[in-house]
Formats: sequence, structure tokens, C-alpha cells
Amino acid sequence: MGLIAIAAAFLIIGDPGLGVYTLVLLLSVTLLILGFSRLARGMSHRLFSKMHRVIDVIAGVLSIILGFVVLIFPLLGASTIVLLLAVATMIYGITTIVLGAMVARLSKLPRVVLVVTGVLSVVFSFAVIDFPALGMLTLVVLLAASFLVSGVESIVSAI
Repeated sequence: MGLIAIAAAFLIIGDPGLGVYTLVLLLSVTLLILGFSRLARGMSHRLFSKMHRVIDVIAGVLSIILGFVVLIFPLLGASTIVLLLAVATMIYGITTIVLGAMVARLSKLPRVVLVVTGVLSVVFSFAVIDFPALGMLTLVVLLAASFLVSGVESIVSAI
């Protein structure tokens, strides 16, 4: 399994389009699994109130529809993933800036580092919004790195 993960990492590095497709496929499968599980829970779980079950069924159906939409329109899925990266990075950056500015218990250097990394995160999020290819490249590199680390970990664990 470790060798397969490492091979997948190098395949993704060699063909970033494969990495994008993998991310879109993972998003689609995740939405479908989430949708079917919410649908099943809403239809069968009698411990929840009727309103909760209705919301589960609606969320499940919407998730299933979105899963198929992402599968049918991969560019939409890729754009969604990039937008999620940008928003998450912006939220992380803002909270890091606030943390650095507000936590008086920390000495000056850690507070400055928090503020600087927060600002860099916000700048990166705007760069991803302006240049979506940068966000997609970042995600592909992270996916490849994840496969590589997972593969090496599996091999080391087996030895």
C-alpha cells in the first residue's frame, strides 16, 4: 500500500490534472456518501423529532444532487474546492491575527509571529481568489504530499 501511495504521489506531481480530477472525485464521493447517510438517517431514525428528520432528508437529497453535479461538471467542483480553500485560509488568517493581537499572556515575539502568519494567510487567500490556478496548484501539491507521507509512513510501519 505504501508503494501504491508513493506512486500515486508521483503520478499526481507528473500530471497535476490527475490531482485535480482526484480532488473533484473525492468531493463528489464525499457528498454522495454524506447525502445517502443523511437521507437514510432522516428516513429511519425515530429518536429525532420529525423536524430534524425532515431536515436530514432535505440535506441528504441536496447533498446527493450536489455530488452528482460535481461529478458531471468537474470544473464546477474544482472551482468550489478552490473557493473553500480561499475562504478557510481567510478565516484562519483573520482568527490568527485576532489571536496575536488579543492574547496578552504571550510575549511579544509569538504575538508578532501570529499576526504576521495571519496576514500572510489573508494575503494568500486573496491571491487564490484572484488566481484560482494558484489555489488548485496548492491543493494538488498538498494531495501529492499527503500521498507521499502516507506511503512512506506505511512502508516504515511495515518494516
